Amino acid sequence: MTPPGHEDAKSALRDRLAALSPAQRAALTERLRTRAAADAPPRRPLRFSLFYFANTAGDKEQPYRFLMETARQADRLGFAAVWTPERHFHDFGGIYPNPSVLGAALASATQNVQIRAGSLVLPLHHPVRVVEDWSVIDNLSGGRAGISFATGWHGTDFVIDPEKYADRRQYTWDTIPVVQKLWRGEEVSFPGPEGTEITPTLYPRPVTRELPFWITASGNADTYAQAGRLGANILTGLIGTETERLAANIALYRKERAAHGHDPDAGVVSVMLHTYLEEDATAARERCREPLREYLRGYLDQQGDMIGGSGADAGGADIEAQLDFAYERYAHQTALIGSPRTVRPLLDRLAEIGVDEAACLVDFGVPLERAQRSIDLLAGVQEAYAGRPAAGAASLVAPSVASPVTTAPLGIDQERMHRLQKALPPGPANYVTTGLRIRGPLGPELLEEALRTVVARHEVLRTAFGESPSGEPFQRIGAPGEFPVRLERHDVTDVPPAERVRAARAVRTELARRPFPDDLPPVRLALITLGDEEFQLAAVKNHMVTDWVSFTVFLKELFTVYGALLRGRSPDLPPPVPYRVFAEQERARLRDGLLDDQLAYWDKQLAGAPDPATFPLKKSLGGRRPAAPTFEGHRAWMLFPDETTARLNALSRAARVTPFMTAYTALAASLGRTTGESDLVLGSPTANRDRMPDNLLGLLLRPMLLRTRLRPEQTFRDALADVRGTVSGALSHAEAPYQSLIDRLAPHRDISWTPLFRLRYLFLPWNDPFEMSGLQLNPIDTDPQTSLYDSTLTLWDSRLGAFGRFEYATDLFDHETVVEGIETFATMLAAAVADPDIRIGDLPGASATRYHVDVDQLEAHLGSEGPPQDRR
Repeated sequence: MTPPGHEDAKSALRDRLAALSPAQRAALTERLRTRAAADAPPRRPLRFSLFYFANTAGDKEQPYRFLMETARQADRLGFAAVWTPERHFHDFGGIYPNPSVLGAALASATQNVQIRAGSLVLPLHHPVRVVEDWSVIDNLSGGRAGISFATGWHGTDFVIDPEKYADRRQYTWDTIPVVQKLWRGEEVSFPGPEGTEITPTLYPRPVTRELPFWITASGNADTYAQAGRLGANILTGLIGTETERLAANIALYRKERAAHGHDPDAGVVSVMLHTYLEEDATAARERCREPLREYLRGYLDQQGDMIGGSGADAGGADIEAQLDFAYERYAHQTALIGSPRTVRPLLDRLAEIGVDEAACLVDFGVPLERAQRSIDLLAGVQEAYAGRPAAGAASLVAPSVASPVTTAPLGIDQERMHRLQKALPPGPANYVTTGLRIRGPLGPELLEEALRTVVARHEVLRTAFGESPSGEPFQRIGAPGEFPVRLERHDVTDVPPAERVRAARAVRTELARRPFPDDLPPVRLALITLGDEEFQLAAVKNHMVTDWVSFTVFLKELFTVYGALLRGRSPDLPPPVPYRVFAEQERARLRDGLLDDQLAYWDKQLAGAPDPATFPLKKSLGGRRPAAPTFEGHRAWMLFPDETTARLNALSRAARVTPFMTAYTALAASLGRTTGESDLVLGSPTANRDRMPDNLLGLLLRPMLLRTRLRPEQTFRDALADVRGTVSGALSHAEAPYQSLIDRLAPHRDISWTPLFRLRYLFLPWNDPFEMSGLQLNPIDTDPQTSLYDSTLTLWDSRLGAFGRFEYATDLFDHETVVEGIETFATMLAAAVADPDIRIGDLPGASATRYHVDVDQLEAHLGSEGPPQDRR
């Protein structure tokens, strides 16, 4: 029986909750989550071990000093284990050819840590020798032996037993049970000489009844499943994978353990992580930069040792830029490099997804004394994870049941865009527009059904925006079917064939400029028919719900669903990820101190910076910007000769930079010549997707600031090296939200004009046509005749030659000024790639070559492929 007044109390509570603003609701959710985490029973502790896999022989006179001294330190400090690998015939790990030999030495030098092989390549060893060797270690250590078995990777290693290479995986799965039986003392027979059969008795007998064993896994889900079936533990790493993929593999592993009679929670998942700590996170990352870059260089180099592998050439194109990017991404996202505070978010996330042990790789080039201080700090971190409750960080997975939430706070980047859009006149400058050329037998009705399916899958495609009475912005998320998005139909077949492309272009521009209703999701798609098997698809979305990567994901998913419907099947797509869940997780990460670390870098980097670089304003403006922008825009195109394109790529390879950096250096030089300023700040967008599943849709694009100071007397080649450092530093600190930078560095500037940078720069790969579902698809450009920034230079490097465009605000610049800027930039770039030892001050600003072209000339050069889609 319901107590008196109970229903009235429930009704009052519902009314109070309904009256909360989105921000108040978010704050309440955070308090409840924190309270739930505090009240939750302690989770299993996250253990810590030390892992070794040195890139070089290190101390030539004492190559094992680092190993022995840090292992003794780990033993004193209560670490769980020390791991030594098996590696042959290469500097990368080459001082570890036999983990059992080093295991015996470590067993005698320690008293507490487990002595583990990480890993032992089982196809290179007879199971009898495995058990004999490691039984000795088990006895020497008093029962502290453990082995992670690997199938092997490098073909050259199999000179020891070449016949086992082809079937090495199956040999490993078949032989692990044999090793287990021998370890227990059970009888196992083996072929002997001259057709005999031998059942050996092995000595010494191990101390432990069961051998603790792991299986070494990369990202292959089948390996995790096999480990679960065998009841093994897992040893893995984060190089080449993401935490979300690891989470899925761990879930599969525990499911397979349960299905095959093993306790799913008893399996230990150990994750290898490069580790170095100092009290100052920035100092730690800078100290690790060169050692870890060289370590990664060795890793790339030894990939050439793999039969059927990538054959990566560590001296090949753009390797230095690849190493810069790899270091920045790895050091900040998938390694324990920083301070005890800044590494906590990654450890929290790993513990949340079911990792039991952080195997900390410490011998990648940091000097012994500093590594020892780092291990002391790591011991303090270890204490914090001994049985602590879960941190309550948001898990980036789709809810298992339909969520009752119909409103949610904005994401960080959505907040920035919301502030900007409130300061702008409403209209197409806020939209992102793209198009596809479609050739083939398209079924418009099926395409519209596919569109409904994709919209139903992704919350962000059925999200409108509003403000509470107090002015707090929020997302209004419609249920599937509540905000239907229909496929508009347009037909230009009544236009003469020669004019249909122009007519379709005009339709796309009209769609791009048409306002969205305030109370509906800002998404619009239209199909334009040009012939029996020739169509164009125009897609327009407000920047609040998308960026150009999301557009690509959306279009590929749309045609995947279309193809499945065409065949009468259900589409094979991963579960969708709600954007609001990503937004919540991102806020949690930045609350853990990462933001302070990032902003401190930008304080230093932008100290004393001048006003952002831009073209000279129209003379009619008298040097003053208009009181309010209209954001009307125009586009001016440029085309480079094949010779310039070839030299651009050749110089980039020789100088070990990317074409992005080479062209950017020429751009900075040309702006310096035009403006008379040598200290320049420009912007370049970066995709904030490193931790995200590939199919996440939403606004994840973040401006990255580039401050460049070129000197007239330095050569272009020297300037390239400076620019490489600038770009690498910016990439490593690109997680700071742009609005946080504005609030910190330009709190009083008028946000109707983009603060901190005015000219935006991109260098993008060419989008070749591709085929899906029996259709040929080719991204094409749509001109909304707007410019959200002062100007944006976008370059593409295609197989038909490099080309680009300046999109610029017609409020601010004359067309002739932009064309002159094109000619100056292109002339300097052509001269620099022809002679990289020319001084910056000697680069010519004009030549007889004409680089500016109109869009019709560009389309004629590119043929049927046409210019690519817009990317904001």
